[in-house]
Amino acid sequence: MQIEQFRHARVLLGSRLIAFFRVDRPWTEQHLLPLFDWSNPAEAKAVWEGFLWSPRLYQPLLTAFKSQFLESANHYADLGEHRQQFATFLTYAALGPTEGYTVDEFRLAIGALRQEGLEQSAQALSQALEGAAHQSEDYWKNRAQPFWQNIWPKSRDLATPRISESLTRMVIAARGEFPAVLTAVQNWLKPIEHPDYIVHLLHESGMCSRYPADALALLNAVITDQEWRPRELGQCLDQIGQADTALGQDARYKRLNEYFRRGGV
Repeated sequence: MQIEQFRHARVLLGSRLIAFFRVDRPWTEQHLLPLFDWSNPAEAKAVWEGFLWSPRLYQPLLTAFKSQFLESANHYADLGEHRQQFATFLTYAALGPTEGYTVDEFRLAIGALRQEGLEQSAQALSQALEGAAHQSEDYWKNRAQPFWQNIWPKSRDLATPRISESLTRMVIAARGEFPAVLTAVQNWLKPIEHPDYIVHLLHESGMCSRYPADALALLNAVITDQEWRPRELGQCLDQIGQADTALGQDARYKRLNEYFRRGGV
């Protein structure tokens, strides 16, 4: 019982860390921040669990517990059910701007995440660009692109269908930067198990008419012979063919068109 009460107390402290920090920074730095150090794994897990219930990017705190924060990437598995929240929080911090951290530090931290952590990071990256909405082009150029070029791991052996799906959504969300984002991530794209929603997003975005060659390349990368054919694939192909009639003779276009028609849709 005492052990469980100890754990709950640490979780509570972690969840209220920013509030304590704002009220009394010296006391918090002296008494609470050391609890986030992984020299005591059980204690650190408890306070990180509390903090990650609802983490916020508060610059003074990020500066104060920088070493504990970055070290947590090496303890990704120890974070248990909150490990995905950590990967998301780390990604948003790396997207910045975050004072006092270097590109190398963020690159090492992101690189320390396990496969699942990278999948979560890619999802956070995609969501960040989608959330930028009409400012997505600027967000890509000023924040997402530097993250992708300088922080994201370079080994394509780490690519998975889940990462591919997130990156595909990011390409579509980039609007006017669609071709540039596709070029940046294309080597990480793999067939997606259930591409129906991706194709729906692509169709609704108007990118098939605006950038037909790039839209075709994107579809070719993520669609192979999945059992369930995306319902709006035919409409995407029609838009591509109407925007650039020469693409109707492209081998990729013919393959996708044949695949779609085999479904009898």
